[in-house]
Amino acid sequence: MKRYIAMAALLLGAVACQKESNIVQYDPSQIYVEASVKNTRVSGTSFEAGDRMSLYVVEYTGEDVAKLQVAGNYINNEPMLYDGVQWKGERPLFWSKTHCDFYGVYPYQKPQTVTNYLFDIVADQNSPEVDGKLSGYEASDLMWAKAEKIKPPYTTYTDDDGTVCTPPIAEDHYYPVQMQFKHMMSRVVVKLERGEKYEGELPEDITVHLYNTVTTAEVDLTKGSLQRYGNGEKKTITMKQLSGDTFAAIVVPQNIERRTPLVEVTMEGIAYLLSYSTSFRPGYQHTITVTLNTSPDQEKIEIELEGDIEDWQ
Repeated sequence: MKRYIAMAALLLGAVACQKESNIVQYDPSQIYVEASVKNTRVSGTSFEAGDRMSLYVVEYTGEDVAKLQVAGNYINNEPMLYDGVQWKGERPLFWSKTHCDFYGVYPYQKPQTVTNYLFDIVADQNSPEVDGKLSGYEASDLMWAKAEKIKPPYTTYTDDDGTVCTPPIAEDHYYPVQMQFKHMMSRVVVKLERGEKYEGELPEDITVHLYNTVTTAEVDLTKGSLQRYGNGEKKTITMKQLSGDTFAAIVVPQNIERRTPLVEVTMEGIAYLLSYSTSFRPGYQHTITVTLNTSPDQEKIEIELEGDIEDWQ
C-alpha cells in the first residue's frame, strides 16, 4: 500500500507566518491540520488517503487552558479524514479567538471517557484491509498527538524569533496546525534465521503466534499514556507475516515472565512453544530472533532465542 504524503514533518505545534500549500481553496478563518508520525507507522511510512483520526480542541482563558473532556470542548472528537492532500472534518472547523490546545488520536475512536477508556488491539493481526477497514495490524497501532497553545493565524503576534507577523486574510496564505503523532503501543518483531546446522530452506507454511499477553489497554488521552488493563484477558495474537521469515505484531505494554510461553512457531504442522521474558515498552520495538539449528523434520529441533529493544522506527 502506498502511504507517502507530500508534506514534510514539521515541528510540533509550529505555525509559520506563511506556508505554501497545494490546497486550491483556502479560508484562513478555518482550521487546517497536517499530521506526521514521530518515527513510522506499522505500515512503514505514513498516512494515506482514507485514514481517519479524532480531533479535540480546547481553549485558553488567559494563561489557563480548559481540561480535555469527552464533551464540552471547543471541538469534540471531530472525525478527520485524510483525502491524500489534506485532513478534512465532516464540517468546516473555525478558529477560536484565543489560543487553543489540539489533541489527535489515530485511528478514529469513540471513547466514553478521556482519562481511562479501554482500547482493544486486534487478536488476528494478519487479517487484511477490507472495504476501507484497517487491517488488524494497523487498527491496533494506537497513536496520540498534542499541539499546545496554538495562536489563531489571522491575529497579529510576535513569532519565536522576534518577527512580528500580521497575516493578511488571503487565499494564498496557509497556516496548518502541525500534529506529530507518537506510538502508544509496543511492536514485536519475530525473525526466523537458519543456523549453521540447518539444512535446506525454511518452510513456506510458517505461522507465528504470541501467547499470554493482555490485549486491552487503559488509555489516558489527556496525557497520551496507557497501561495494561488490570482486569484484561490474556489472548493469543496471530502475528502479521511481513515476509517469509519475518513476523510482527502490536502489543499492549506489559511485563512478560519466562515461565509462561510467549512465542509459538508452527512449521509443517508442528508447533514449537518458546518462553521469553521481557518488558514491552510503549513506543519501542522488541525484536526476537529465533535461530533454527536443525530442520523441523528432525526428531528434536534445536532453537535459540535472542532479543533486542530499540526505538520504533
